[in-house]
Amino acid sequence: MYVKKRSSYKFPVEQFPALRVVLLYIAGILCSQLFQTNLLVLILLSICLGVSYFIFETLSRKTVSIRLTRTSTFLYCLIIFTTGFTINSIDSKKNQSAIEMLLSDLEWEDIQVSGNVISISKNSSGDKRLDLNVSNINLSGFTSETKFKSRILWDNNHPVELGDQIEITGTLIPISEPRNPTQFNYKTFLESRNIYTQIRADSLILIRPDSSFFSWISIRKKALKLVDQNFDSVTAPIAKALLLGYKNELEGNTKQAFARAGLSHIMAVSGLHVGLVIAPFWLLIPYFWSRKNGTKVGFTLLIVVLFFYAGLTGFSVSVLRASLMAVLLTYGKLFSKSSDSINLMGVAAFTILLIDSNQLFEIGFQLSFCAALIILLVLPVIQNAIPYWIRIKWYGTPIMVIIISLVVQFGLYPLQAFYFGEVSLISPIANALFVPFLGIIVPLSLLALIVSSVTPILGFVINYPSLVFLELLNDFVSYSSSISWSWYEVTRPNVLTFLFWASFVLVVASWRNPNLKWRLMAVSLFTLFFIPLDSLLTKLEPKKMIVTVFDVGQGDASLIRTPMGKHFLIDAGTWSPGSNSGKQILLPYFKENNIRKLDAVFLSHPHADHIGGILELIRGIEIDTIYNSGFKYESNLYQNYISEADSKDIPVVALKAGTSIELDENLLILILGPEQGKFNNDPNQHSLVLNIIHGDNEFLFTGDAGEDQERRLVENYGQLLDTDFLKVGHHGSKTSSELFFLNKVTPEIAVVSVAEKNRFGHPHPEAVERLESTRSNIYYTSRDRALIFESDGKNIKMISWN
Repeated sequence: MYVKKRSSYKFPVEQFPALRVVLLYIAGILCSQLFQTNLLVLILLSICLGVSYFIFETLSRKTVSIRLTRTSTFLYCLIIFTTGFTINSIDSKKNQSAIEMLLSDLEWEDIQVSGNVISISKNSSGDKRLDLNVSNINLSGFTSETKFKSRILWDNNHPVELGDQIEITGTLIPISEPRNPTQFNYKTFLESRNIYTQIRADSLILIRPDSSFFSWISIRKKALKLVDQNFDSVTAPIAKALLLGYKNELEGNTKQAFARAGLSHIMAVSGLHVGLVIAPFWLLIPYFWSRKNGTKVGFTLLIVVLFFYAGLTGFSVSVLRASLMAVLLTYGKLFSKSSDSINLMGVAAFTILLIDSNQLFEIGFQLSFCAALIILLVLPVIQNAIPYWIRIKWYGTPIMVIIISLVVQFGLYPLQAFYFGEVSLISPIANALFVPFLGIIVPLSLLALIVSSVTPILGFVINYPSLVFLELLNDFVSYSSSISWSWYEVTRPNVLTFLFWASFVLVVASWRNPNLKWRLMAVSLFTLFFIPLDSLLTKLEPKKMIVTVFDVGQGDASLIRTPMGKHFLIDAGTWSPGSNSGKQILLPYFKENNIRKLDAVFLSHPHADHIGGILELIRGIEIDTIYNSGFKYESNLYQNYISEADSKDIPVVALKAGTSIELDENLLILILGPEQGKFNNDPNQHSLVLNIIHGDNEFLFTGDAGEDQERRLVENYGQLLDTDFLKVGHHGSKTSSELFFLNKVTPEIAVVSVAEKNRFGHPHPEAVERLESTRSNIYYTSRDRALIFESDGKNIKMISWN
């Protein structure tokens, strides 16, 4: 009797040992982020595991035993996992020198420093920011020659260039941490670049141009100048990013336009650029093959070319990562290891994470390796489905570019949605139109730089096609990013979405392996089932009201999420030539939290510290209705927002005391001020006053109401002012929060929105004393940063976000 052999299932990861190692290593890194363990314990554990593995491995080689082999394998995996855990624990410790730790504790002290400029950038206000390799400091007579890096806030008009030796006096400025939920972590950003101090330059003592004959900074500076020579003012910043990875001169609008056109990847020097740089090398391969040891010589030449290009781009992590992958993948091709491309990619990832395990959490690392893995896994399956006669036609290349773009964009969707909240729809078309030409433009432009250093005119002639190409590219990007359908905003995916996407990609990759394909499809469908279930469970949670008081400095902005999921804003923060709460704080928060509509915006009065961000909000998010106090005010900001709202067909409604607003059946919003009529010429004394009632909890928002308006509120409402939550009026000024008012309000929680070291001296000591006499829990945004409170209708509790 014939018995059919039972089909077995094996995951093909066994073909890729380096991939197995790096996955175990990554698991160790992730666990290190979740659990804090004593470093000494980890080192002792690693030693014990190493000794145990050596014993069991020795025994398994002497004695044939499945149990010994499995134990040895388990210990091997545990060693790799523990190595990742231990190394990330070490990397996570701040690598500060003693002098840097000292300077961190001496904020606002005067200091004198000297060193070399290694990076120049600009902030959103256009002010220069220098990164300085500090070689000498003088702090109140104490000197040190300890070398470290520092961020210099450079407001001096004196021109400075890369490599310059400068000496300045300045003030040690604290590096700001996020002051609002989802805000960019500037401190972590600088720490990732080993910068732990920040100095505001007050005066320039000395500036000496870089005179070194050979240094990577001087070579890069010359290359940047040659780019300026070969391109115009519009295309030069794009060319610097495209060729040299220098993005410091790119405007924020340009970066956003390229992202929405799906072409931001060409602005970051990475695998694509490294591949284009070494493309001419492959033309020389046949020449090397015909000679003894020619392959080894050619491979060595490749390493030299990549090393020089990495130096030219400033040895950025993305270039080093791409170069290492290029070396390993080229090694696979030259020495008949092409079938191990995935394995070699695992070696590259492991090498990078071994050097710096924190690279795992860098967006560039995640995007580049995921893109490479998706291409290697999925593209062969799709490519085989395309008839060969199509692939060899002239239109085969653009078709493949479109397919690659679609595959990568589809595969990277969860990461793009998680980090950027936007996905480009026009990306396949944009990539098909421009990416194929980069194979000519990038090498041609780099050749033009070399020629320009000898013969500028000839270099410009050689570079002219690149200039025209970048002009066309910039025009296309500007136009396409302005088309409403070219990109769309997406909700931030959860863990289940990532699991579904990963399993689906593996389903496509294993299409020619029935056993594996159907098992992965079952996992994918199982995960897909739970995605809407998770959303349903969230909707079944008890209905709560969330109040977020943003830290907008010397201003006001509070967001209320109603129990039914609606959102309304009370005041819109501040505006100044270098700061806009709407653009820098509110819109990023709304985008990060998938808030696409404000059902109402209440503007307490027309001062810039309360309506500062409203123009950006009108232009950047759907608003149902804007409510204000009706106080007419002669300022450009006030007039502009009224005009802008009218152009967008957003109603602007003036509210008076005695009215109520219905936004949610679970809330009662009562307007307590201002009363009808005009009492004086002070907008503060005509502030919109809101009393929001949620079950047994009451929230009182008073704008900038001062003593006069507080007296009128007490006269009109008396004991009805009693509340649980008070948004303190006028940032805690001397003329607000009077005792007669506070004795009626008697809040359990009082929040003062105020800037640290503000020029008005808020909060005033007398106001603080009066607030403290109420025995309230008092919070200050200057000290406590943004604050989040949750109401279930009976109790109010504060939610931690940092």
